[in-house]
Amino acid sequence: MLCALDRLLEGCLHARPKNAPRSALLIEGFPRPHHPIVEFAKLLFLLQEYRVKATFVVDWQEIRERGLGSSVGEMMKLLKHYEHEVAIKFKGDVCGARRLNQHMVEALHFMQRVYGITIESVKVDHPLVTNREIFASHGLAVFNGGRDQVVVQDTEYVVHDVALALRGTGGREWVRVNELGVQKTCL
Repeated sequence: MLCALDRLLEGCLHARPKNAPRSALLIEGFPRPHHPIVEFAKLLFLLQEYRVKATFVVDWQEIRERGLGSSVGEMMKLLKHYEHEVAIKFKGDVCGARRLNQHMVEALHFMQRVYGITIESVKVDHPLVTNREIFASHGLAVFNGGRDQVVVQDTEYVVHDVALALRGTGGREWVRVNELGVQKTCL
């Protein structure tokens, strides 16, 4: 009986109001070079403790230039397991719509083939906003910041920075960026 009461209270303590404001937590620049797996585990624990589903933003140009190690593969599996989102970031230095489309197809194929992750959202620099229809043709939501998005850089202080971002936002519902309806976000 006491166990059932504890579970009931636990559920009540973590319940959010029905009309709670929604925000997306973005971990930008993930994964940084030599990202310690132990630190990543602490980050996942923190997100789970606050009941946050985050969006981890992976820079496609960096992946193409430096590749990814086996620890990144483990991190991606854990992100998928805990139902966090992985979004791809494209920089504005990609020349032309054709080349952008090629990079996008490569990125989507790579993430699906190597990690089994389906990309639903893409973060773009302002010059690429004009190519929104290219992203939409692949079923991708486009975002580039907004009032309902909290961005934390993936640095050696990421766990501390995420904790700070989450502590001051009681009652807020944290969702993946693809759940915000980002296609409607004004860029």
